[in-house]
Amino acid sequence: MSSATLYSVGNFTIDDIVLWPSGENWMGRAGGNALFAAIGARVWLDSVGLLTRLGCDYPSEQLDEIRLRGICLGLHAVEARMLHDWALYEAEGARQFINHLTSGNNVEMTLLPDEVPPEHQDGRAYHLAPVPTDQQAAMAEFLRRPGRLISLDPHESWIKGYEAVIERMLAQVDFFLPSRLEARQIYGADDPEQAAAALARLGPPVVVIKLGRDGSLVYERASGRLTHVPIYPAAARDPTGAGDAYCGGFLAGFLLTHDAVRAAQHGTISASYVVEAIGALATATPSASEARARLAYLEARTQIA
Repeated sequence: MSSATLYSVGNFTIDDIVLWPSGENWMGRAGGNALFAAIGARVWLDSVGLLTRLGCDYPSEQLDEIRLRGICLGLHAVEARMLHDWALYEAEGARQFINHLTSGNNVEMTLLPDEVPPEHQDGRAYHLAPVPTDQQAAMAEFLRRPGRLISLDPHESWIKGYEAVIERMLAQVDFFLPSRLEARQIYGADDPEQAAAALARLGPPVVVIKLGRDGSLVYERASGRLTHVPIYPAAARDPTGAGDAYCGGFLAGFLLTHDAVRAAQHGTISASYVVEAIGALATATPSASEARARLAYLEARTQIA
């Protein structure tokens, strides 16, 4: 199996999505942070890979669909069941993900460093999607090498009690991309601008705080520049996976432009395609001209904070 330029590393999930108050629901949709990140990167790059554990009950037809999207799969099969989630959305964007009682768990479905196939260890960039912090830290250390780019997205459930581990990881990665909630948990206050600067002082050259409907903040440590990137006005249907797609699009955008703000614009456009679909594999595959048109719209509306 051929290698890729950019890899996402994380989980597959099978998502049952419920929207309130409409009651709309969609069952058995392919999801997972690694898949959404790979789809976000695939908007911009032809050479994208995905590394994850594969549970015993993952539908083979979904693997075929992923490969048809041009995503290279590096899978480690295990006997445990896949992560099966209820994705429950309430008013004003509130949400929670609840594992089915028969679901596998995050620890047993998270890839270990010695499970990464040798042919997938030579990528130029790796995005570490949210998994239990100790396992994420082990993967960051394993993948770190000169000249390679690594982006890191934490998980709100594995921050408290793991602060020291996160600090060590921040010294090993190039891009840190927490949500506003995660930045508040780590920094200790709901102040995204100050949090971005403080987190950058711990190591990463670029910190991006994802603000949901309010876009994202990009802080570049070397220049001290803080830039607000708005969202693209997509016809949103389902927000599941938007933040992961943003991260994949960001890393792909940086490979293409070597500019953090332009990378954030790429990530925003990747997320815009994901929210317009229900489930990862329903996401549109835009032409280069379509994606560039959305990018141009965003570039004209990005402001230095």
